[in-house]
Amino acid sequence: MSKESKIAQRFLEGIDQEPTKITFETLKYLTEELENKPDPDPAEIRIVESLYHFMEKLKILEYNLRQYVKENNENLPGNKLNSLYDNIDSYGSSILFD
Repeated sequence: MSKESKIAQRFLEGIDQEPTKITFETLKYLTEELENKPDPDPAEIRIVESLYHFMEKLKILEYNLRQYVKENNENLPGNKLNSLYDNIDSYGSSILFD
């Protein structure tokens, strides 16, 4: 795994940690509260728009990083052989007993 791929993997792991999840749930709650406000200020409307853009861009970034890490993992010589074995349901003498 390349240095960049390791950094990307570390970032992805950070997104899945509990404090980060709590932060995103708080942002989601803030978005819902501002959306349901009967007469929002222009600043509140801009905040909601910014939150939507931020969440969309974050999801795109997360997807792209997962693809990047996956592709870099598959390009390693040892991983190619392992992926061949992983794709086979049974192999070796175990295939005789199924």
